[in-house]
Amino acid sequence: MKATKALLFGFALIAGLATASAQDNLTIVLKGGTELTGYISRQRPGENFTFTTTKATVMLPSNDVKSIVDSEVKITSLSPEWKDWAEKSDAYDGTGNSRTLLLSDIITDKGSISRVRILEKGAKVRYLELSPNTYSLNWDTIEVVRADKRPKLMLSGINRRYKLSSGMEYEGQYVEEVPGRTMSLLRDNGVVEVFNTEDVMKDHRFKINPNQSLLEQSDLIDIIQMKNGGTHRGVIFERNYSDSDGITNDYLLIQLENGSTMSVNLEDIVEYRKEKNSRYKPLTDIVLEDGQAAINRNTLSMQQTKELSGIVTVDIDSLSLNIPPANPQLITAEFHMDNIKTQQLKLIKIRKYQNKKAKVHYYGFSFEDMVKNAILPTSVETSINGISKIEYTIPAGATGIYGVYDPLTNKIVVFKISTPEAAA
Repeated sequence: MKATKALLFGFALIAGLATASAQDNLTIVLKGGTELTGYISRQRPGENFTFTTTKATVMLPSNDVKSIVDSEVKITSLSPEWKDWAEKSDAYDGTGNSRTLLLSDIITDKGSISRVRILEKGAKVRYLELSPNTYSLNWDTIEVVRADKRPKLMLSGINRRYKLSSGMEYEGQYVEEVPGRTMSLLRDNGVVEVFNTEDVMKDHRFKINPNQSLLEQSDLIDIIQMKNGGTHRGVIFERNYSDSDGITNDYLLIQLENGSTMSVNLEDIVEYRKEKNSRYKPLTDIVLEDGQAAINRNTLSMQQTKELSGIVTVDIDSLSLNIPPANPQLITAEFHMDNIKTQQLKLIKIRKYQNKKAKVHYYGFSFEDMVKNAILPTSVETSINGISKIEYTIPAGATGIYGVYDPLTNKIVVFKISTPEAAA
């Protein structure tokens, strides 16, 4: 592959980088030291591109700065992004609701840059910007492109498979690229594999969760503008490159929003755009310690049951989760156990029993309830982290105390379905 082709190849790859990991976390490092986090929202092959940011750390030569105006901004006037940053960075002045954060306006020859945090000043000025912005950039200003490693608890997303000119194939998470020079994948064994850009003949993107569609696992939608004026929307999942100079024989595959697949020649494309995908449904796992379970993502402790006169009794004094009634009533229970053991779990309604002789009452369920009245799961799946998720549907309008019971350990996790008024 000749140098011209390698450069075009790099441009086309960067156009699809934002689907590499979670939303808005692609970072472009420019040769001057500026770092932009977001995604490439528009580009024309071989021309400049537009980068949409949620965060930017910008370097300015000091002679570009005419003046800096500082302001103490009250916490009540800060955006959620600045509040989060100030908390994590311990950057507030004062205490309580009187806290303030020092932000600045930078006056330059080209205009004013508002509400930023000065990180360095003197011979150079470096500032943090957390307001959404767009930057028009030239390709030759890019030093390196990086993507965050996918969190271990993330259960959906897109990986890549590169096929090289040698015929070898490698797959993993996209983590870095030096445009026109190298590309890097983080493989399952924890090793980062680095490839020469010109050696990659096929770049295939595939979903990691078989239970979701490709569109549900891609945070951004690709929009391709054609020379003939047509537009195609979907997710680019494969790019194929020949060994010749130019892009005459190069093509991509895109899964359209209706689920069908289309092949498009690269030479027929005049513009790539991206926008946030409304159908994106990221799935995350949950961390559970021994003796814990989660009901509708509320972490609860499991309790030991006791048998009394043929009744499995349950202590409801520590009951802390109240779920409002819904139609349909969906319950998701999660446990740190394998798929086989979860098949034994029983969702059972807890009843009130009266011991007339002892003049006491208690709560529980009978063994007959466990056999005849337990609610069966509608789905069961176990994540790669060993967390099993069981989904149940309770009849609409049902209220009361319920429990998910493990007959292997005689432990149960309990919750209540009722209106807030009834719970009170």
